[in-house]
Amino acid sequence: MEFYDEKIKALAIEIYELDAEVYKKLGSSLGRVFGGEKDICIRNIMEDLHSRQNSSRIRSELALISNMARTIPDHDTRHDIMVRYNNIVEEIAELPTGFADGDILDPKIADLNTVNLKDRFKTGDHLIICIGRSCGCGGNEIGFALADKLRMNFYDVSVMNEVFRQKDGEEAAQATATFQKKERMGIKKRIKAFKKYHGLSSEDVLFFDTSKFLVEKAKQEDFIVMGRFADAILTNNHIPHISIFITAPEKRRIQRFLEINKNVTPNQAKKWIESEDKRHLKTYKFYTGRKWSKASNYDICINSASYGIKGSIELIIRMLQLDDRVKQLIE
Repeated sequence: MEFYDEKIKALAIEIYELDAEVYKKLGSSLGRVFGGEKDICIRNIMEDLHSRQNSSRIRSELALISNMARTIPDHDTRHDIMVRYNNIVEEIAELPTGFADGDILDPKIADLNTVNLKDRFKTGDHLIICIGRSCGCGGNEIGFALADKLRMNFYDVSVMNEVFRQKDGEEAAQATATFQKKERMGIKKRIKAFKKYHGLSSEDVLFFDTSKFLVEKAKQEDFIVMGRFADAILTNNHIPHISIFITAPEKRRIQRFLEINKNVTPNQAKKWIESEDKRHLKTYKFYTGRKWSKASNYDICINSASYGIKGSIELIIRMLQLDDRVKQLIE
């Protein structure tokens, strides 16, 4: 147990120092995930590493660090940092609490395998993979690991919310600097800035911010995005992408939910999964006009119980390599 605790502490320090190194190399506040007091940050990281239930938070924090690290201009520096990052991810994955790594595989139905992908990317287009998933199917773990495998940036709701928070902070700082310099702003621009998203709910604001974010990113980089109506947003903006939906039988999803959340009863797990499915159905329909999880809305639907987490990743990669243009993008 003592050895395990020491390993957790060493990993927490490595994660904190890697974040600090990325920040140092970029010289931007957007490169800093752990901006608080060092000892407190390390303690918080250790607590998350100790808890399988909190593995999603560590995953999102590491995704933020790696996303920023990939923007470091110097190739050698970027390579060295990404090697350190990959080593950290591998070490965490070996922990009993690492990345909720209990699998979703059901051997009884693991022989299903059929994929198809049409050529849709033109020269200059970025590879964008949109992944929708049902609660408890291992979708987030699949998306995160796939992003690392393809060396692409990863965005889930936690990562995007942090990007928005940091961006709002920078915009506020810029506004303050503008005021201090007494630069003049026209009355129309003042009114527009004041009324931004006026009267909309926080969910609506998040949807519009997400739409703007995804359209901008699609012009700049390859990436994987989890949920957030990304497939519909990109379709409406005529942006090429690949849409994937991942799910598993409810019984297996409940089992996995219980494996990760030790203090939850089977009945509570069932109610939680059912309520999450209903929430996704409702919000997806409201913002997109589509039916969430309907097979015809996606390029491929994966039953993760058929393939498991690693097998699902391999399946997606094989699907991508069927298309010559996509193959060039990921090689």
